[in-house]
Amino acid sequence: MYDGVLRVALADDHPLVVAALRDCLQRSGSAQISCECRNGTELLGALDQHHADIAITDFCMGHGDTSLDGFNLLGRLARRHPLTRVVVISAQTNPAIIRRAMKLGVRAFVSKEDHLEEVVRACIHVASGGSCFYSPAVHAILQHATLAGAPATELTQRELEVIRLYVQGLQLTDIAGKLGRSVSTISSQKTVAMRKLGVQTNTGLIRYAYENRLI
Repeated sequence: MYDGVLRVALADDHPLVVAALRDCLQRSGSAQISCECRNGTELLGALDQHHADIAITDFCMGHGDTSLDGFNLLGRLARRHPLTRVVVISAQTNPAIIRRAMKLGVRAFVSKEDHLEEVVRACIHVASGGSCFYSPAVHAILQHATLAGAPATELTQRELEVIRLYVQGLQLTDIAGKLGRSVSTISSQKTVAMRKLGVQTNTGLIRYAYENRLI
């Protein structure tokens, strides 16, 4: 059992979520909030200035500065702050995205459908050096996918990210700027992804994304 006080950085684009996380962690007596951020850019900047033992971040932050979220943010956190353990709290329910997030170094994944106390459990678990932590709702998502024999999507991490952003309403030029790639590269990745998924139209792509919980 971890018995120290953890320095925790929070990042979510909804102030009420940040406030709820802060209050829950402080009531637990096991955490000290080092910073509260509204997006990935602020989170990386804060961690550059002050080390945190754990960073709790949403996967998709669509308000304000959206230059960093999703896999892009998780990859940068792993490279720039390898000693900071990352806990994702998200409404994401696609098992392929959850698995890929964990492969990028995330130590815990908590669903926003779970009780707030699961965030405290996740922090203590990863601080104690335990294996990856999945909250009950996330565990159920992964278990259902396994029992149903649902195949993992053939999309690469980059293709998944392009599709996720496109179906949220971003244009290809916006996605290119957000991910630091050329428009032609983004267009090619979108085309390849559509071919892999067997969809021919943008409407079909959006329908697929909703039906398969990519957003």
